[in-house]
Amino acid sequence: MAICGYAGIFSRHRRTGALRGLFLLAVLGFAEVGRACELPPLPEAAKPRATYRLEGAQSLVRFDAKAFMHDFTGNTSKVRGVIRLSDLDRLTDAEGCVTIDAASLETGIATRDGIMRDDHLETAKFPTIDFVLKGVEAVGRQADGWDFTARGTLSLHGVNREIIFPVQARPAEGGVRLAAQVPLKMTDYRIRIPRFLFFTVEDNVVVHFDVTATHTQ
Repeated sequence: MAICGYAGIFSRHRRTGALRGLFLLAVLGFAEVGRACELPPLPEAAKPRATYRLEGAQSLVRFDAKAFMHDFTGNTSKVRGVIRLSDLDRLTDAEGCVTIDAASLETGIATRDGIMRDDHLETAKFPTIDFVLKGVEAVGRQADGWDFTARGTLSLHGVNREIIFPVQARPAEGGVRLAAQVPLKMTDYRIRIPRFLFFTVEDNVVVHFDVTATHTQ
């Protein structure tokens, strides 16, 4: 995800652009913010399945980015999603999706956050980051939970790409806690790499997930 390492060095016209971006976000994207992904209905003949919903208050998505002489992190808890499966010991038949509110990502510097949202993530056009689970592979039962490989489609900045990454799943009160980290390249998602003078953010970023899904039915 594109982040800027050069906050506080832009002129008034940049601030005006940021205000325009906020207006566009309100008009185009505000209705989308906070929406949750949904899975297709089960066929009538299908066996009952357990449903788990991701709780934003107990979840965190974080990215780590590097720039010359300056590394930084952004995060958000505005995460929603749903997981459906027949049994925790049969993870290979799991279905799932996750939606992240892109405009809620914060790095701790308001100017940098505004530029990130307006010029790089373009959250007015692409208000959410979405992941749809396509398969669970290489499941290993551990003493305190499960390890597996998740495969699915990540939709970021208007680009859909398949990604594969390892996940740790551990029982949590009333549900399951899922942790993973995923390396991404901004250019793979047509995100312009932030540059200014001698500050250049590296193309590679690492996204960390630490989310809790609560059993609802």
